[in-house]
Amino acid sequence: MWVNAWASMKMDKDQRWWSFDYNFETSIRNKMKLPQKVIIKDDTLREGEETPGTYFTIDQKIEIAKLLEEMGIPEIEVGYAAGIEEHAKTFKALKKEGINMRLSSHARLYAEDIRKEVEDILAAEADSVNFLLVPSPALKSKEAVFNRITEGIELAKSMGAHVAFGSGRVIPRYWEKFCKLAMEAGVDRIVVYDGNGCMFPLSFREYVAFTKRIVKNIPIEVHAHDDLGLAVANTLSGIEGGAEVADVVFNGLGDRAGNAATEEVIMSLEILYGIDTGIKLEKIMEVSRLIEKYSNVPLQPHKAIVGKNCFIHESDLHVEQILIGNWTFWELFQPHVVGQSRKLIFGATTLQERAIKAKLTKMGLSFTDTHIRILREKIQEEIQQRQFITEQELEELAKKIIN
Repeated sequence: MWVNAWASMKMDKDQRWWSFDYNFETSIRNKMKLPQKVIIKDDTLREGEETPGTYFTIDQKIEIAKLLEEMGIPEIEVGYAAGIEEHAKTFKALKKEGINMRLSSHARLYAEDIRKEVEDILAAEADSVNFLLVPSPALKSKEAVFNRITEGIELAKSMGAHVAFGSGRVIPRYWEKFCKLAMEAGVDRIVVYDGNGCMFPLSFREYVAFTKRIVKNIPIEVHAHDDLGLAVANTLSGIEGGAEVADVVFNGLGDRAGNAATEEVIMSLEILYGIDTGIKLEKIMEVSRLIEKYSNVPLQPHKAIVGKNCFIHESDLHVEQILIGNWTFWELFQPHVVGQSRKLIFGATTLQERAIKAKLTKMGLSFTDTHIRILREKIQEEIQQRQFITEQELEELAKKIIN
């Protein structure tokens, strides 16, 4: 395989992908507090369903959950078991189907009746109570907020639940107070939210690192929205700051501009950070397509990881290098890794001959400049009507011209 003399590449031992060596420089790594393991918590059933116009039936949620479990996702957030009756039924249906992933329910720490909130969640057979604290008429003073943090977490823990607690847009001195109260009440996990996409990567990383210094060994989960297109960047920055759990949504679905995309976070962790997520990566496309189907939200063709254009090559030099085996020239990872396939097409940007010659050579054909000229003319005629011809169509055309 051709390699740049000046290139700096760290190749995966199984030749699945490569990464820029500089990503693994000690000077870079020392600036991060990367955990040894990252838990991928998928939030598609809850946040994904909040995508405008999207509704998943219980049967569809069961099908999605089974596939997520099959690919190795250890934990999912299912919905609001205390606030939406159908979500409560979904928890029970998933349990009945034998789903073993940890099933988390979003919980309103600001609810008028916190006991009923917790009881309803646990009655639905949720494994984890994920408390979110936001401003509410039910909490009219600072003391009421402090007391509710303690009350809610202690109540859920006394009933045997795994408990997470989080909030967003809290100034550091109050966030420190919140975290300490949660720890004293026995919380199992702290969630750092960027629910409005209002932080940039460095500030989010530092906020997570600040939280880590407070909570020590209690795991931190990060949850980011994509209002400025930074959800994945902020999720990864949160992990750089020491977060051990990434709350993500397949295909980047979610309310408004969506959430950090499950598939993008997973592949970034694997390739750029060298973190083994334990996920069956080859299942990514299968899950993505199922969710695309049920969500009624078509994927952008150029969507990272799962978009149909990710492994389509047309540019002359691109096609040539792929044909002669230099996939690392223009691809970061091999398409089969995520269940994709590569496609070469011939159009306006492949008429500079290099790609055509590489294809003919690979076919074992002896050709002349005249053959190349005729092929280029034929391709030019075709693309006036339909933009490009496929690799197979070029093969058939070449066989007719070159006898």
